[in-house]
Amino acid sequence: MAGIISTSVHTALSEPVRQTQGRVPRPRVSICIPAYQAGRHLTATLDSALAQDCDDFEIVVIDNNSTDETAQILDRVADPRIRVLRNDVTVPMMDNFNIAVQESRGRYVKVVCADDIVAPNCLRLQASVLDAMPKVTLVSARTDFVDDCGAMMRPARGLAGIVGLQPAGRVVRRIVRSGTNPVGPPVAAMFRRDDFDRCGGFRHVTSFLSELDLWVRLLDRGDFYGIPSTLAAFRIASGSTTAMTSARSQLRQQLGFSDHLAADTRWRVTTGDVLYGRFRSYDMQLRRTGLYALSNLRERRRCATLRRAGKDPRGDALAERR
Repeated sequence: MAGIISTSVHTALSEPVRQTQGRVPRPRVSICIPAYQAGRHLTATLDSALAQDCDDFEIVVIDNNSTDETAQILDRVADPRIRVLRNDVTVPMMDNFNIAVQESRGRYVKVVCADDIVAPNCLRLQASVLDAMPKVTLVSARTDFVDDCGAMMRPARGLAGIVGLQPAGRVVRRIVRSGTNPVGPPVAAMFRRDDFDRCGGFRHVTSFLSELDLWVRLLDRGDFYGIPSTLAAFRIASGSTTAMTSARSQLRQQLGFSDHLAADTRWRVTTGDVLYGRFRSYDMQLRRTGLYALSNLRERRRCATLRRAGKDPRGDALAERR
């Protein structure tokens, strides 16, 4: 495993340093931000995390040995609620996600990718559900889909048919029938740290469905609650892992995952669920491909406009961050 360097202290995270950190009161919520080449959007993500209307939280950022402006942005961080750690080598994406959660201290965890945005009331509302409902292992909310520049693409997405308190089996059947991920991306969700540890964290299932795999394993431990409010924004980024995964591969992964769930008799998935879900999978893949193509087109047009004006698109993006 890669070594981790802390920038919150002046030495590597040796055993004495970890013991000192362990005496700090445990926060209610940890916002975990795994970051890699995140320079363009990281500042906006951090600003949204710091703007929460509650106080009992920490932010843990793991820089996965980035070579862009990520380190410089994090070096300027002065807020005591933020802990910054860096991998001394670049590790696989899901390993970095797991490191971020493992380094957290909160009872509840929210994983926020370094280009997404959380609403000011997000932590308070989601943590309140987990406080009030001990049998709920996963809470999620609706998300806006935005492009590289933050412009709206599709508002209030997710949770179709799974709003409110839902038994796990109903949510899993809905996953199969929807042909997509109705629970939402990591930024939409919150879960208990203890449940994450017991179910094994993020796995290297596929780059496209790793969070959905985690959601199902969390649901194997309890109920689900869907908050019918938009509490986050998910960026349809032109350079993201999803954007760089072929549509055929995404569809194959989605169908294979649904078949895997259907074969597990615990979930009582019917043949009708599977057939309807397969039809929906093709439809949803076309929509997803169209969204990423539109985001990419908008980004190319933005860059072309800046070049015609004699500006460097990379320099313009850096100015936006500052």
